[in-house]
Amino acid sequence: MNDIIFVMKRFYLLLIILIFAGCATTPSRYAGSGYGQPDYIFIDDFCKKHNLQYDFDTLDDVVKIFPSGNDIRLILNSNVIYFNGSISTLSCPPQYSDGRLFVPRDIEKTIFSKEPAFPKSIFIIKTVVVDPGHGGKDPGAISCRGMKEKDLNLKIAKYLKKELEERGLKVVLTRDRDVYVSLQGRVNVAKRNKADVFISIHGNSNRSKRFRGAEVYYLSPNRFNSQERALKLAKSEKFRVKKINPDIEAILWDLSLTKNYSLSVEMSHSLYFSFKNLGFSIRQPKKAPFYVLRLAYVPSVLVETGYLSNKYEEKWLRKASYQKQIAEAIALAVVSMNKQYNNFASNKGKEAGY
Repeated sequence: MNDIIFVMKRFYLLLIILIFAGCATTPSRYAGSGYGQPDYIFIDDFCKKHNLQYDFDTLDDVVKIFPSGNDIRLILNSNVIYFNGSISTLSCPPQYSDGRLFVPRDIEKTIFSKEPAFPKSIFIIKTVVVDPGHGGKDPGAISCRGMKEKDLNLKIAKYLKKELEERGLKVVLTRDRDVYVSLQGRVNVAKRNKADVFISIHGNSNRSKRFRGAEVYYLSPNRFNSQERALKLAKSEKFRVKKINPDIEAILWDLSLTKNYSLSVEMSHSLYFSFKNLGFSIRQPKKAPFYVLRLAYVPSVLVETGYLSNKYEEKWLRKASYQKQIAEAIALAVVSMNKQYNNFASNKGKEAGY
């Protein structure tokens, strides 16, 4: 009898895996072969056809297509395409299978005719948790003129809260005054408020005084083992959903974490282009194993707004007008990503038949 029960459990578990594997909005990296499917084209064939080149970073899952004078980026498992700083969407995400990369055919229409396509799935941002780094007994970096990072982070976070709220979003700060909040406590704020996006605000510092500019970070893939993390979450009493088999719950967590990672990469690139378009000095998005990103309950990014160790940049960071501009750049990135998934899809997607 026990053997029969065991077999039945394995059968239902396999059934759940098959169901979720087929309906997940963010498929696993090694998806089924797209070659031969009408919606896809082998990227080598696409580039050869249009005399283009491409680079695929297998750690970041970012595909860069670089014809002369253009900046085109795609993200594996994401419908988003960045074209010369503008954000559009594709009908389906790029696929990677057996060492070969496939891109949706409507990329031609998006790039060459600039007629955007619209996604079938929608990611809606309603609640944003903004995390002013450091605070209280933890001052963070301190400039040569005594400016404390914790104070800068809080000022920018409050300006960002105002910017996002004026755009109709709910915003929760992990701290609204000069108090110490543990890293776990900051993450718990996002979980408790059911955040759609988590943005951590920090200032930077370096022994070399010449470093300057903003930076954006997302979770490093080598610190992101979604299956391992999902299994731990499924077994934890704090996260377990009652009356659900832990194995099944681990699958649900794995799907959620994988989607969060993909969206975090999207958000980091959206921030990069927003800062760049507003004239800020900013480096390409980077991977990092920061604690607040590693838990990855929701799509999360960390923004280093500038270097307090650079005298010139510290001078600007002191100004309220500059702090507001930083907040505006972050807000525009959030709104742009939200529109791409929500407004464009709902208003124009119907016309496309989705």
